Amino acid sequence: MKQTIRLQDIYSADLYTRSRASELRACINDKADEVTLDFEDIGFMSRSFADEVCNIIDDMNDKTFTLVNQNEDVSTMMTKVREGRSRERKRGVGNAKMYEFKDMESLEEFLIAM
Repeated sequence: MKQTIRLQDIYSADLYTRSRASELRACINDKADEVTLDFEDIGFMSRSFADEVCNIIDDMNDKTFTLVNQNEDVSTMMTKVREGRSRERKRGVGNAKMYEFKDMESLEEFLIAM
């Protein structure tokens, strides 16, 4: 069974927040094996929304997803999120020191000592 979901019918023209994207799961028919996500008239999509769309696609690996009618900004965001998900995640930036604290008290002690 094929299903097309026009995101503009569910959301506004701007797609924000991971929690809003997670609502998309409920719209996907369990019996559908091919799902088309139609981004027509969507002007903006946040990184968190795009990341959650990727989570949905990954979690529902029994379905084939096709994304259509993405404008350049939406397409770029999906590409950047996919690229970021494929790279190893590293903690820290450059040669900055990283500190770990077991609780708020140890953090407070550290900050006072600075």
